[in-house]
Amino acid sequence: MSADLSGQRALVTGASRGVGAAIARAFAAEGAEVVIAARNEARLEEVRRAIEAAGGKAQVLSGDLATRSAAREIARRCGDVDILVNNAAVVSGNQQSLLVPDDALWDLQFAVNLEAPVTLIQALTPAMVAKGRGVVINLSSIAVQRPNPFNAAYAAAKAGLESATRSAAAVLAPTGVRVNAIALGVTATEAWDDMLPPKTTLEDIARRIVPIGRAVQPDEVAAACLFLTSAAAAAITGSVITIDGGATAGSPVLKS
Repeated sequence: MSADLSGQRALVTGASRGVGAAIARAFAAEGAEVVIAARNEARLEEVRRAIEAAGGKAQVLSGDLATRSAAREIARRCGDVDILVNNAAVVSGNQQSLLVPDDALWDLQFAVNLEAPVTLIQALTPAMVAKGRGVVINLSSIAVQRPNPFNAAYAAAKAGLESATRSAAAVLAPTGVRVNAIALGVTATEAWDDMLPPKTTLEDIARRIVPIGRAVQPDEVAAACLFLTSAAAAAITGSVITIDGGATAGSPVLKS
């Protein structure tokens, strides 16, 4: 999917690797100036160099999104944008059952996965409204639809993000600003690799639970983001697009 993003400026959070880096590269390839934000400045610089080597424009913005004030500071340092991609997320390997009190876990999950995206929307969409156009894309998860017993905090935060997506879309639709979400399943990223049990590969997981038999690739997510920024998606707002290889559609058909 291609979209002419010449003259537009995009902020992509969580862009130091994986899906965020792929989205940033795709936007830059279509002419956007991308602001890439994450905690790891060294990895951000690698992404920036790759974008610029391909002829694109990128600006590095290192910082944390663990508090509302930190998110507001990111927005202040970034300045006006035409596109906001809320991709930064925390998927803790120390997940707990809903019945296990863990204030720190719940606070962090909601701070990064829900409160930071909402804060960035509040801070950055007024300039979009003033221009009469803009696009917000929130990265969610199929955990909203199919939570497991041990990711309650993550699933609840992402459910809140999807609800906030619809609320923002309804408020902003008359202004020309569109807000959508993408719910991801098993995706070929370092974050997924970090969560795998010992002696288990991502391919093992994908073969068992993904009907297409493989993990979703970051570039496939980036292509969907490009579509959502394009004129072809002008009537799409308040939607949650699922990109999970069919995982929420049903279990894979196992062939003998």
